[in-house]
Amino acid sequence: MTTTPMFLDAVLDGLHDTTPRHAIDTEQYSPGYMVLRLYGDFDMTARVDLVDTLNSLDPATTVDIDLSGVTFLYSGAAAALIAAADTAGGRIRLCAPHRPVAMIITALGAGHLLDHRTAA
Repeated sequence: MTTTPMFLDAVLDGLHDTTPRHAIDTEQYSPGYMVLRLYGDFDMTARVDLVDTLNSLDPATTVDIDLSGVTFLYSGAAAALIAAADTAGGRIRLCAPHRPVAMIITALGAGHLLDHRTAA
């Protein structure tokens, strides 16, 4: 009989785990203002959900994107946030990032888009 070490079992179980490790909540406060709250790890797979959400935003709505719950930010997801904020003409603000998230956005040349105040 052969046995598999416990750590290998844990790794193999992790490979089959398809539970999302991110969440995107939207809160509409008025017809012209909403807050998008991001939680968890925004890796390559989460980028798809993020881009879909950003593309569905009403162009006339001001949106604060609360980054305080982001625990990991893949550069592709950061690029999607930056592109959305850049093309929105000031209507999309990136708010309350933790230091590692702010560092990624700044390293991509978009530190000017960060609003360090706490989102609503």
